[in-house]
Amino acid sequence: MSSDLHTHSTISDGILPPAELVHQAAAAGVTYLALTDHDSTEGLAEAQQAAAQHPGLTLIPGIEISTDVEEGEAHILGYLFDVDNTELQATLASFRDDRVGRAMRMVENLGNLGVPVSWERVVEIAGDGAIGRPHIAQALMEAGHVPSIREAFDSYISNDGPAYSGRRKMLPEEAFRLIRQYGGLPVLAHPDETPQVESLLPGWVEAGLAGMEVYYGLYSDDLRARLKSLADEHGLLALGGSDYHGPGRAADCPLGGSGTPPEAGESLLALHATI
Repeated sequence: MSSDLHTHSTISDGILPPAELVHQAAAAGVTYLALTDHDSTEGLAEAQQAAAQHPGLTLIPGIEISTDVEEGEAHILGYLFDVDNTELQATLASFRDDRVGRAMRMVENLGNLGVPVSWERVVEIAGDGAIGRPHIAQALMEAGHVPSIREAFDSYISNDGPAYSGRRKMLPEEAFRLIRQYGGLPVLAHPDETPQVESLLPGWVEAGLAGMEVYYGLYSDDLRARLKSLADEHGLLALGGSDYHGPGRAADCPLGGSGTPPEAGESLLALHATI
């Protein structure tokens, strides 16, 4: 039994459709599962239908939003917000539109660098999901420019890569307010990738941050212990998940394989019940 509170489906940049993600999570012994696609909740209805077939699994609605900090990014997970709110959905749609423009600029940059990929192929790879960098990475690999998804990021489309293009700027505090505005709880994803995270946490807690990932992906035991101490120090929920996109992608952790205890899902639901 475990929690997995950070996963992605084909609605954003994962490899599994929402229903299949749920089925595989249940088979892996996940008892609390959050679907946290980038800037989209469109997979949640399908995921809920699938979850109804697994009485031992509780599906928690979620999302992941990218924000900017000095010298890098902070990714914010939102849980248990009002998914059906029309104003929220309009805001998320605008985020997804921005992702499309950003992806088009990166494809143009790749052409200028002499490693062209077809925009039509990127769209085809993305399917019904929101277009993201992993789709461009796959197109680069298919075109023979790189041997792997990871190499595509490392050589071309990482944040400091030559083909990278920025997106609309959002501060973490703005994401906290957005999630809180619609009844949800904001949580810091993969904190070890956030520059200067220890100095930022006090202000973020004051601004509404409710938790942080401690049991993320394949983080080492030592790192988890340090992050758990940091979460406890600031009164934050200690959560976690695989960040599952598929083999060889993102954290490259198996679905349900992060070692996040079931109590993490329980504590998230319990805190939400108090707001």
